[in-house]
Amino acid sequence: MKLQYVIPLLLLLLLLSGCSGVGRIVNPYEENFKCRTRDDAGKCISTPSAYKEARFAGVDNASETSCTNANGDTIACPPATTDSSINQLTAQNSRYKALTELLTEPNKPMLEPPKIMRVLMLPYKGENDELFMTRYVYLKLKESQWVLTDISEKAKALQ
Repeated sequence: MKLQYVIPLLLLLLLLSGCSGVGRIVNPYEENFKCRTRDDAGKCISTPSAYKEARFAGVDNASETSCTNANGDTIACPPATTDSSINQLTAQNSRYKALTELLTEPNKPMLEPPKIMRVLMLPYKGENDELFMTRYVYLKLKESQWVLTDISEKAKALQ
């Protein structure tokens, strides 16, 4: 009879205590992390600041990086408000620079990759009650071809 009252009382106490006693056992680390480094071991900065510092080495402020125009001249970048706009701008500039180098060097042939489609085949029953499970089938829609070569230019001229 006494056990009837003890079990609900223990469950009530456990419910009211929550996870306060379990927290130290599950996570033994300090909740409020403080960076304590020696002077020769680096510095404590946030992750976005560390990325900017690593990406734009030698530049005091990452938003003041220089950009290049289509002629390759160094110009001031438009003001960037977020980290993603800085990343998009530098990625776009590097793509333009690579494309410009390819177009100014017409003797460099390139191989265009084939166009491949991945098709999901759902489970189905075959002719003799065979079960075919889910799988992918890869189809080659277009063969690879050489671009920016004399071969493709001569073929177009003959047509």
